[in-house]
Amino acid sequence: MKPANITNIDLNLLKVFEALHDEVSASRAAVRLGLTQSAVSAALRRLRKVYGDPLFTRTGRGLAPTLRANQLKPLISEALNKCRQSLALLDPQAEQFEGRAVTLGLSDDFEIAYGRALIEQVQQLAPGLRLIFRQTHSQIVAAPYLSAASTWH
Repeated sequence: MKPANITNIDLNLLKVFEALHDEVSASRAAVRLGLTQSAVSAALRRLRKVYGDPLFTRTGRGLAPTLRANQLKPLISEALNKCRQSLALLDPQAEQFEGRAVTLGLSDDFEIAYGRALIEQVQQLAPGLRLIFRQTHSQIVAAPYLSAASTWH
């Protein structure tokens, strides 16, 4: 196989790779990157050609990284982090939370009541930080504790 020339590769594909690996879903990666799902899928096809590997395979729960993808992840993330660090030199405060996310488990009613206010506060206090709301309710929250308690008997 002929080695790839970096001048012939769209380095934005590396951001897509990182998002796919972190999110294990093309839809969630698209939201994270501000792209459409079809754009992420097209980028994944191009990544597969570049690396000569499927990189991610479909499962019942989304996308599972291949061995090659798991080997590439720390290298690609390190390279992107170096790029983020170089850009942070322009305005150290601006990039502080870029690429980071916090996941909050909320019921629908709490998300409706407090979601917008939380998003606005985070945008003011931590620009670049992404909030992810996950649906939860008392049975979901209690399940790990209930199953752990049943093993104690």
